[in-house]
Amino acid sequence: MSVTERRMMPTRGAAGSLRRVGALAVLAIGLAAASASDGVPVAAQVVTATPTPTAYLFQDNDPFLVYEGDWTRIEDSKSNGGTRHQTRQKGAIARIQFTGPYVKWYGVRGPNRGRARLTVDGVVVGATGDGIIDLYRPNETTYELISWVGGLNSDTPHTLVIEVLGQRNGASSDSIVDLDALEVTSADRPPVTATPSPTPQVSPTPTLMPGQVPGTQSVAGPVLTNLGSTGGQGLVSGTPTVDRAPGSWPIDSRFLRYYVERDGPRILGNTISPPTFFAGYFAQYFEKGRLEDQTGITPDPNWQFQYGLLVDELQTLRLPLPIGGEVSTLTYATINDMANEARRIPAPTGFKGGTQANSDGSVFVPYSQALQPGPGHYVHQVFWPYINRADLFPGGWLHDIGLPMTEAVSAVVSKGPFQGRSIMVQVFQRTILTYDPMNGAEFQVERANVGTDYRRAFPDRVPQ
Repeated sequence: MSVTERRMMPTRGAAGSLRRVGALAVLAIGLAAASASDGVPVAAQVVTATPTPTAYLFQDNDPFLVYEGDWTRIEDSKSNGGTRHQTRQKGAIARIQFTGPYVKWYGVRGPNRGRARLTVDGVVVGATGDGIIDLYRPNETTYELISWVGGLNSDTPHTLVIEVLGQRNGASSDSIVDLDALEVTSADRPPVTATPSPTPQVSPTPTLMPGQVPGTQSVAGPVLTNLGSTGGQGLVSGTPTVDRAPGSWPIDSRFLRYYVERDGPRILGNTISPPTFFAGYFAQYFEKGRLEDQTGITPDPNWQFQYGLLVDELQTLRLPLPIGGEVSTLTYATINDMANEARRIPAPTGFKGGTQANSDGSVFVPYSQALQPGPGHYVHQVFWPYINRADLFPGGWLHDIGLPMTEAVSAVVSKGPFQGRSIMVQVFQRTILTYDPMNGAEFQVERANVGTDYRRAFPDRVPQ
């Protein structure tokens, strides 16, 4: 077992509680025995953590964890809980907020693993002083405790960030980084359970129910069988779903004023869940997205509510759910191909960052949160005025809608009695926008029901 340790000296206050002083204490632990032949140095001293009976173990797919970037969920019987998240994308991030004296990261080492940087509360941690952890291990792949960060002040909340560097040492064949599970002693809520509590059935209605996909054939795609109405299986989790009519839960008091003032019935639709927690924030799921209460993060009142990154997660998993209607030529698998980095459009000649409008009303937006020069996509002229409506999106389009992930494309959909409707679709990080010229003027541009799609895909993540 290789152990690298950087110690700090705790002090005691008047009440005898430990206080955090100086650097964080870190253990980067390899559970498999290391030897001189595999190039892993063996420390002279071994330190073992005392297990805490009340510890929370958050699996990689728990909604309390926040992922940024192109992570893939891997089904793996060797992983803790049967799945793990994996990426090699430089700059991809995994984050968790917690309280307590320590946090543990469980992952994978192997001959094709890369490097990641670990920080807690913005402070880099690790034996090398730069927070970089090399996950390379020759000859075999092992599932193990990667790092234990201890010595934290139990009286204050903390944030762990795992940043993927897109790097590898010379002996590794790739730069893969995995997150299998995270252990903490306390958090704002416990880990989710595998199976939601059963709830009563309701009478069927003509509206497409959460957890239900009609058993009809896409205009240009595969047959999508019924996955819901009588306890069907979620697309990803395999957890039985129970249908509840949209609007079955009241809007939480935290969100009610925002909902009323921002045309909630149009922007969010009906509720599809009771209030819950996501990544340490109060949240509630609606037909068109997840609304998160981030009050206290910023003094700007227009930034205190945030729409979740549901679209990014759904497209990453290439789910076969139709977009824009009960039947569609466009699915999340389709837009995953369209959102590929190689499909981004080169910036216009002379582009120096920000956004750039064209004579036809479309606007080029680089795929960069800071709007730095680089490839991106053109926001279609029918969508640009909509996303800039301050009455609907007071935080601004970049905060409330997100960056465009695809070009605008056409799709043929069926919506209730309307069959074979031609619409336009453009995908953004926090929503999908549709344009149907056959709708009334005020409803030609709409937000797709990504919240409902998320519940079909992840019934264990949307409480009922």
